[in-house]
Formats: sequence, C-alpha cells, structure tokens
Amino acid sequence: MKNTITVFVDNSTYGKAALLHAEKIAQIFDAEINTIFLDKKKDLRAVFSSAEDGNTLCFIMPVALSKKLAFFNVKSAKRWILKSRIPVLAVGEKEPKENDYQQVILPLDINCQEKELALWASYFPAHFQKNCTHIPKENLLIHIIYNQYKDEFLRQKVENNIAFVTKMFDNLEAPYRLHPFTKIDNIHTFGLQFAKKTANSVMLFLMTEHYSLVDLIFGPVDNRILGNKEQIPVLCLNPRGDVFVLCQ
Repeated sequence: MKNTITVFVDNSTYGKAALLHAEKIAQIFDAEINTIFLDKKKDLRAVFSSAEDGNTLCFIMPVALSKKLAFFNVKSAKRWILKSRIPVLAVGEKEPKENDYQQVILPLDINCQEKELALWASYFPAHFQKNCTHIPKENLLIHIIYNQYKDEFLRQKVENNIAFVTKMFDNLEAPYRLHPFTKIDNIHTFGLQFAKKTANSVMLFLMTEHYSLVDLIFGPVDNRILGNKEQIPVLCLNPRGDVFVLCQ
C-alpha cells in the first residue's frame, strides 16, 4: 500500500498552491494524494486522528498571514500543527517550480530532537534518486546551517549534533554541505533568508515545545516561520520522546 499525502484545500490561491505542492511531493515520494476540502463544518480532529491511524506520510497545509486570505492563518495553523504526530508541510500562495525540493535547508541548533529533522532531510534526496531518475544526483543537496556560538557549552551542544548528523548522512550516502555562521540571532529565521538565496529549497523546522521569555516578549519563532514572507515551504515536526534516530 502506498503512502498518502493529505492536503488541505480551500477556494483561495493558497489552496490552489497547496494542491500543486501536494502533486510535487507525491511525485517525489511516490505517494497518493488525499484531498481535504475545507469549510467551517469540517471536523479537523477526525482528519488528524484518522491520518495518524493510517499511512499518511505528511500533511500539506496552506498558511496565510490573515484569515481573510485563506482558511488557515498563522495562529490557527499552529494550533493544529502542534497537535499532529505527523509532519506538516506549510506552504504559502507561491506555486512550486519544476525543480523545487531538490535543495533541503536543515538548521541545526542545540536541541537533540533536531536529529529527527535530519532523518527527514535525508528522505528528499533518497526519494528523488529513487522516483525521479531524470534529476541529476549533483542537483540534490542538504544544506546544514548552524551558528558557531561563543559560549563553550552551547557551541559544544551544536557540534555534538553536527557530528551525529553528518555521520548519519555519511552512512546513508546523503549529499550534504556544512555552512557555519556567526552572530546569528536565530538560526531558524536566518534559515528562511538562506533558503531564499538557495534555489528550489524546502526548510525543516522543529516546532517550539516551551516558550522562553524572549518568545513571550518578541513573539514565538514559530509565528515567523509559518506563513513566512519569503514563501519558503517549511516541513514542521513536533518534538517527540518516542522517536529514536539510530546512527551506526
């Protein structure tokens, strides 16, 4: 049985773009598309519940800055994404190009659970090579971006994650490139800028489990990632304690 891509669609330009992104993802992962047409009466709890019990690979959700533009705005999208055990690809109204998703942006920070993001990052080039054989291997690349902290403790935490992830990619023969930076306020919002300069990109993001004082003052980073003005597709995962990424 094939995996399924569940896409949420409304009558907006965002909904149309989401369906086109679903077709692209379905092609890469050789999956079937399950289309959910949105209206106020739609029981989204049942949709998410049934997807988790089935073979849904990911959700695709169109996210706008305003509720007037699409069914999901940043606030409502985040509420549902945070409940999902299945990754959610958040997209804007920009339609995908032919070569999209060949470049994967993987921001790594101090969180050890970001290793699951790395596993998902490896899926894109692997499935491209398997299901889209016309795409040259040299076109596929995972960009690992990270901040070189001055603080020894934080720098060591990041370096440990880098060592783990690169070893895993080497074992999986996943193509990657390291991009160290300094003086980055937030590696994830910086990732959007990096993705904008890198053609055909998708960025991976681990949703915020606990808000810090900085988040409460300036707003959670999630709000800037979802519905981002750069129109970068973002694959969102929630931190999970029951997932283990092996690296031999």
